[in-house]
Amino acid sequence: MKFALLLLLWLVDHSLSQNACDFYTDVAAGSSQVFSNPNYPGPYPKGSQCRWTARCPPGYNCRINCPQIQIPQSPGCSMDRFLVSRSGDPQLIAAETYCGPGSVYLTSIGQILTVGLISSANSSGGTFRCQITAVPSETPSPTPQCTCGVRNRNRIVGGQETGINEFPMMAALVDLQIRTIKCGGAIITSRHVLTAAHCLYRQNPANYAIVVGEHNIDIGDSPATKAYAIAGAVIHPLYTPVVYDYDCAIVTTVQTIEFSQLVMPVCLPFKFSNNDFAGARVTAIGWGTLFIGGPKPKALMKVDLDVISQATCRQTYSRLTDRQMCTFTPGKDACQDDSGGPLLYTDPATGLLYNVGMVSFGNFCASDNPGVNTRVTSLLDWIVANTQPILQYCVK
Repeated sequence: MKFALLLLLWLVDHSLSQNACDFYTDVAAGSSQVFSNPNYPGPYPKGSQCRWTARCPPGYNCRINCPQIQIPQSPGCSMDRFLVSRSGDPQLIAAETYCGPGSVYLTSIGQILTVGLISSANSSGGTFRCQITAVPSETPSPTPQCTCGVRNRNRIVGGQETGINEFPMMAALVDLQIRTIKCGGAIITSRHVLTAAHCLYRQNPANYAIVVGEHNIDIGDSPATKAYAIAGAVIHPLYTPVVYDYDCAIVTTVQTIEFSQLVMPVCLPFKFSNNDFAGARVTAIGWGTLFIGGPKPKALMKVDLDVISQATCRQTYSRLTDRQMCTFTPGKDACQDDSGGPLLYTDPATGLLYNVGMVSFGNFCASDNPGVNTRVTSLLDWIVANTQPILQYCVK
């Protein structure tokens, strides 16, 4: 947290013209630019705070290749860190983070790639030398034919039960050994489901399956229900079980998920990457228990929740991180086994649903304490990097 604060203060207090370690370059089509750490080939100095921004031409992406980086290792990269934002975020809020010896080979989502370096006041220093090349775009422009985030409003059932296939993006992580739903998830591509890391932490993904198109698990009232075997799962490498930081995992199915009006992906919140959603209302959905220790419903349930500010939530959870967001609505909450399920924000301009959060944890259900959720906008770069090919995304 200390060095995240240093980065934030640096971004606030320094403009491009003021910071001697803030660089910008245009990379021409088919050409490359090379950059390295301050004092290269020697180690960078302690207390370094640097940023490199590269812009490639329209129709091109920026590809970074660092064959060997040597950054002092620390738990969770809490000391020195090398950051890469594939979305070109100048604040590097959702950047991929590296430390230790290794290499980096990534391609930007759009025309801009941003790289950062932060070193501690006691750093022994490290080295890196990277090349950025403009390559033809791997991400086609969004087309009107792609569909995400649609909410089906027909066949409504009363109360807080959802309509049948009202939320086509909803997925269930099913434990094959005990034949029950363990967690929720959201379809983000035709091969990938986003869920919480703690749902699969130290688990064998082969013991689970992904079920889509489900509504009532007893009567089979949806013709779209289908189960998919899991090919693998990736848990965020910085996931911390104690405080549930980086509580994010991506499940890959063996077969392609068949899309229809009743089964389709949620929109990822690229367009809302700078929105903290404080004061917004979101919808949580899941098959979790109706109250702590209570029975599970047979049908998919929904509840509208209010997002509260980080400052307000830290009054309850002092160790809340920037990768988390909180919801609190008196008498309403997600509950046990809702974990991993999406928090859906409705774009007021289009009515499309965006997966802005995932249910993570709370102190009992519908208590006087907020619920804590994974903030999806803070992890977009990592999500994209682990769901190749990115052309499967529908960007709205």
